[in-house]
Amino acid sequence: MKKAMIGFVVLLTVVFAGSAWAQPKIEVREIKYDFGKVAQGTQVSHVFEVRNAGTEPLIIERVQSS
Repeated sequence: MKKAMIGFVVLLTVVFAGSAWAQPKIEVREIKYDFGKVAQGTQVSHVFEVRNAGTEPLIIERVQSS
């Protein structure tokens, strides 16, 4: 494997509280991470930081990798 590229598409559903000001707000610093050259069979990992900058709970229902 010459290049391992992991991209996360975050699909989410939020609960709207009735007020235009009270809602979740997702913040993700990076949406892609390039591992560079990785030998086949090598296990790699990376942590993506996801933060709720809103005032209501942020509910993430599904995450898919590519």
